[in-house]
Amino acid sequence: MDDDERAELEWLRAENALLRTQRDVLERVATGFAEDANATLLKRRTIRGNTMTGQQRTWLTADAFERLREELTVLRRQDRGAEQDDAVGEQRRQARIRRLEEILHSAVVGEAPPDDGIAEPGMVLTVRFDDDPGTETFLLGVRDGGDADGLEVYSPESPLGRALAGARQGESRTYQVPSGATVRVTLVRAVPYGQH
Repeated sequence: MDDDERAELEWLRAENALLRTQRDVLERVATGFAEDANATLLKRRTIRGNTMTGQQRTWLTADAFERLREELTVLRRQDRGAEQDDAVGEQRRQARIRRLEEILHSAVVGEAPPDDGIAEPGMVLTVRFDDDPGTETFLLGVRDGGDADGLEVYSPESPLGRALAGARQGESRTYQVPSGATVRVTLVRAVPYGQH
């Protein structure tokens, strides 16, 4: 084999290695995309009571909306070139961008739900667990938005949030915690955020 043939062989080996790497990265990205798409479809199939409601609106405080919008702006401006060597990091950044876009697109900002004593996103709930005489107060809303006025925030998609959805003041519900135990929770009070 002469020098030209050796050089061509080395070039072909390097190109082959590059193509294998690109294939592996694309497979990981495709898998991540498929998982994200499936998760998005599942989230859009929200059930309220026994009826399908289509895409769920996301209740946010004005501060939470601004924080999430700023985070999205920062993520979009990040230097993508610095992360080209880290396909997983870029995949996470893109997934976070998609999640923020989804939240902000479906956001209802600061619009108070009706003051009807029914647990729903945007309501400040006071609950009692099992037979504990103490109560806990929190905002039922998007956890991505952080705490609101020092209130703990519980997601409507959490086990507790799903259990309380649609509950009226004085009503008790049960839900299962990750350990497998069943907990009874009573809705003591539900008022719109800002009137608490």
